[in-house]
Amino acid sequence: MTLPWLKSYQRQLDDSLTHERLGHAPMVHGPAGLGKRGLARWLTARILCLQPAAGQPCGQCQSCRLLESDTHPDLFIAAVPEDKTQLPVDVIRDLTQGLQLTPSIGSTRVGLVEEADRMNRNAGNALLKTLEEPSSRAWLILVSDDPDALPATVLSRCQKIIVHPPDGQAARTWLRAQAPEVGEPDIDLALQASGGAPLRALELLEGDGLAFGREIRQTMLDAVCRQPPSPAVLAAWSTRPAEAWHWLAHWVRDFMDSALAPEERDVLAPDPIALARLWQQALEGRAMAGTPVRADLLLGKWLLEWGAQFGRQS
Repeated sequence: MTLPWLKSYQRQLDDSLTHERLGHAPMVHGPAGLGKRGLARWLTARILCLQPAAGQPCGQCQSCRLLESDTHPDLFIAAVPEDKTQLPVDVIRDLTQGLQLTPSIGSTRVGLVEEADRMNRNAGNALLKTLEEPSSRAWLILVSDDPDALPATVLSRCQKIIVHPPDGQAARTWLRAQAPEVGEPDIDLALQASGGAPLRALELLEGDGLAFGREIRQTMLDAVCRQPPSPAVLAAWSTRPAEAWHWLAHWVRDFMDSALAPEERDVLAPDPIALARLWQQALEGRAMAGTPVRADLLLGKWLLEWGAQFGRQS
């Protein structure tokens, strides 16, 4: 899948490589849904390619062919094990030990950590030693959706490459090409809900994400009119709590921006301070998704407070 908004980043990285300005530990970071992992994979291929042409990996040399088959001996990838939720220290140690080996092809080695913000503390400390004492002709590429989750000692030793969402028109043009049957209102809502991240927006358009979001909006309006959600609805939401909390926060922000239809203004009497508090609570709820806390109880409590704060008897 071609992601046109990444081409400028590729040119910048190629120029840094060509003029030997690329640090040994570039970190690609930015919001989710922008293709950061694809950019990191491209950079990996560009570094390892034996015959780069026009600023791109050639795709034909032995190194490129091995990358295509996921069998390159000089690429070491740290991934979260299937039975874990974090990157453990032993995975990072295996990666750093691999970077100390003599290259099998060409003269370079690459370590790739695609979920750097999921390292536990010991893993971060293990990686820090490699960042402080890098091996010759070895690159360590990190990818992060949330660099603030990383230790400051790790962040300070990385060369940061920030990926920003493309401008709205470019994102819409790309989404129209990917989903030509989708109408403009859905494209606009998907981009708004995804923070302008085209890949995340495409996921919403191709799945039931927008329908789920609109259901949550209607449930919020119903709660204002003293129509609480049924336990079945809350149970369904609790199977995808991060998404539910994301939509709650999105719609609260929408209400904060006065994005209300005329008939809704007759129902809602939003107090900015209370809205801001509920918005913050929704963000905190999303951060708790995946923990043992009962999501249905938290969601139900939040909706009750929403209805109590903003409801007028219909």
